[in-house]
Amino acid sequence: FFQPGKIKMASEDVLFDARNNFAIGHFQSAIAEANNAKVASDATRAERDVLMYRAYIEQGNSTVVMNEVNASSPPALRAVRLLAAYKGAGEAAKQAAVAGLQELLAETGAVSNPLLCVVAASIFCGEKDYKEVLKTNQQAQTLEQHAVVTHAYVCMHRIDLAEKQVALMQRIDDDATLTQLANAEVLMAKGSAKAQDAFYVYQDLSEKYGPSGLLLNNLAACNMLMGKYDEAEQNLQEALSKSATDPTTLANAIVCMQHLKKAPDVIARYVTQLRTSAPTHPWVEVYDANERSFDRFAAQLSR
Repeated sequence: FFQPGKIKMASEDVLFDARNNFAIGHFQSAIAEANNAKVASDATRAERDVLMYRAYIEQGNSTVVMNEVNASSPPALRAVRLLAAYKGAGEAAKQAAVAGLQELLAETGAVSNPLLCVVAASIFCGEKDYKEVLKTNQQAQTLEQHAVVTHAYVCMHRIDLAEKQVALMQRIDDDATLTQLANAEVLMAKGSAKAQDAFYVYQDLSEKYGPSGLLLNNLAACNMLMGKYDEAEQNLQEALSKSATDPTTLANAIVCMQHLKKAPDVIARYVTQLRTSAPTHPWVEVYDANERSFDRFAAQLSR
């Protein structure tokens, strides 16, 4: 997390590498860097722990968080525990996590805690409650808060406001990875006209830090926007080699294979994998709803 006007150089910032690896999706490296960081203050220790536990959650290791964070932990860590519960549970448990988050945010000083607010944004984004994302992060103190606000505006189709957030981030630190990622997200949101520009950003980050699943998926998305489905398939196969069960990669692979007119049985295998790894994934829910509609109409026609 970068403080506006107080951006530290990597040599002075003990969490720079951990933070950077987390942003680009190298979660195991983020955990290793966080564990090796020599923290000298309670504030840095809190940021390190939040970063480390968020990386575990992104890897699907929510149990680590649930076992190690408890009711006596600092507020930001309790928010991380709620995020772990939210991501690894059914609908009832998700709503319980949201309710717990609302209680946490009502505590004195909560909305001025940037670590807590960024974690809260992850849960609210899962709920598609982008107004709450903006509400909790509107007084952004850190670069990551600006990034989550940018993401919320993109999801709300307010590209004009997203661009203003990116401009703010560029004034704070134009070279920061979070700034580049936010800029690329806005470029992609503009469609095929700016897909090549977004592609160059993700390609540059991949060459600089190594391709992660996150970067490869975004490269694939850019290629699909440009109609380059063969290249997108290569990106996605590389991403699958890193994590064969990643839901985002599997969903993108299904879309790509459909455009490439792959055999139905090939596509069906990806659908099965996605159902298994993430039965509540938005793509699966839409697919199932369409199947039910088709079956309903088919039954009506057969009468």
